[in-house]
Amino acid sequence: MEIKKEKKKLLTNIIFFLVVIIVLAIVVFSINDISQMIKLLRNANLWFILFAVLLMLIHVCLTNLSMYIIQNKLRNSVNFFTSITISNTEYLFNAITPFSSGGQPFQAYYYIKNGLSGDEAASILVANFTIYQFVLTLFSTTGLIIYYNRISQAIQEYIYLIIIGYFFNTVILVGLILVSFVKSFKKLLKNTFKLFGKIRFLAKPMEKLQERTFSFVENFQAGVKYLFSRKRVFLGSSFLRLFDLFVVNAIPILIFLALGTKVEFSDYLFIIMMSAFASTFMMWVPTPGASGGVEWAYTVLFVNVIATTSVVVTSMLVWRVITYYLGIILGFISYLIIERRSKIT
Repeated sequence: MEIKKEKKKLLTNIIFFLVVIIVLAIVVFSINDISQMIKLLRNANLWFILFAVLLMLIHVCLTNLSMYIIQNKLRNSVNFFTSITISNTEYLFNAITPFSSGGQPFQAYYYIKNGLSGDEAASILVANFTIYQFVLTLFSTTGLIIYYNRISQAIQEYIYLIIIGYFFNTVILVGLILVSFVKSFKKLLKNTFKLFGKIRFLAKPMEKLQERTFSFVENFQAGVKYLFSRKRVFLGSSFLRLFDLFVVNAIPILIFLALGTKVEFSDYLFIIMMSAFASTFMMWVPTPGASGGVEWAYTVLFVNVIATTSVVVTSMLVWRVITYYLGIILGFISYLIIERRSKIT
């Protein structure tokens, strides 16, 4: 029954995802010169595009390897191929769910199905998410410090949206620290639930929420304890994540070069940082893969700073195909492999 519900929910998310993509495509092509975009694509340097695809594949390998390093130190770890396949489903389920929230529940389900306990699966996912959030916040903070003036001049009245995205990422990291290390935080949550539970119609919802929250906190603390008890795992996985951020966010550089835009070497780091901002600071947009928000952020960050509107919009479409839709395809292939292996066993 539970599996049927999950599959029904998955189908709903896919339909919602397709609707959002169709609407987005209509908007993009209706306000831009399609003939100019086609001309740019026809004249694009294929070798740079292929190199960009290669960087995307390296990105996928790095994120999957980071997850494998974390789970490999568990007593009941899964084999390399299974770990990589489970990790890779993230690109599918995160892409078709609002706030990119669908990957972890499915990964936990498949880890458990492959012999890990619920606590072990939670520890892997918590450790992986904590490392990613830590590295991402450090990366974003550095980028904002270096390029804040240039960003504010480029997007002017829209700077507050970047600040909101950065704020959300920072709050998440602070929340992780509170849950992980502040013992009184659990007591604070308990008192908060009790307070709201005094309101008659909120009594039962608060009771259920308290139970779920405490279970989450316990799993989270176990995951963080596991992570910090293995410093090599933490450092190794963090290094891979940091290197990966440079790799995946260098893709727009190759796309601009493919479209004939001359990019100064001094702008390489700026493009890498702006690409990271576009793909992460808009994650609060409640659409699958933050569609709409990510495309908008990419466009306003690069228009008239790196290239003209037609070049930037064309590069944005190629960028999303490589970093988003290719990821969905790879994630779907991994999903089919896992499902087939599950039926055989």
